[in-house]
Amino acid sequence: MKNIVLIGMSGTGKTTIGKELSHQLNREFIDTDILIENRSGITIDEIFAKYGEEYFRDLESRIVFEVGNVDDLIISTGGGIILRKKNIIKLREKGILILLESSIENIVKNIFSSTVKRPLINRGRDIFKEVENMYEERKELYHSAADYIVHVDNKSIKNIVYEILEICDKINSCGK
Repeated sequence: MKNIVLIGMSGTGKTTIGKELSHQLNREFIDTDILIENRSGITIDEIFAKYGEEYFRDLESRIVFEVGNVDDLIISTGGGIILRKKNIIKLREKGILILLESSIENIVKNIFSSTVKRPLINRGRDIFKEVENMYEERKELYHSAADYIVHVDNKSIKNIVYEILEICDKINSCGK
């Protein structure tokens, strides 16, 4: 079965939704950011601070090429995965890319309620503007990479997962 690959901004719920999809479909869940941290032995925040964004993106691409060769996975990607076209090409080889899309307000709320540090988003007083600017810079890349778009605002995890499973049923490609 094809991989289900979740893409979207930080704070849209990719990890949470991915874990639930994994449970529902009885398939392995991979979070590319967690895999990077496990392999490097330090947090993404520390990778950015010590080595910079380009180094992180290289690690991210290596992980994409590794997991992109495996079938039957639920993959949650980092928000910047779409910044390198080769990542999208690789993930699409064996996967269906689903964009989890959310309002800036919801993203900011989720970031503030999360314990996860996001190195490109400062939790300062201009976070709304930072997230909005980042989304505007990436919006076209997200939309062009996505096979399907699922809007997550004001929906329960259960409803979002159900919507993704409906997409899978429709294309008869994800299995249950």
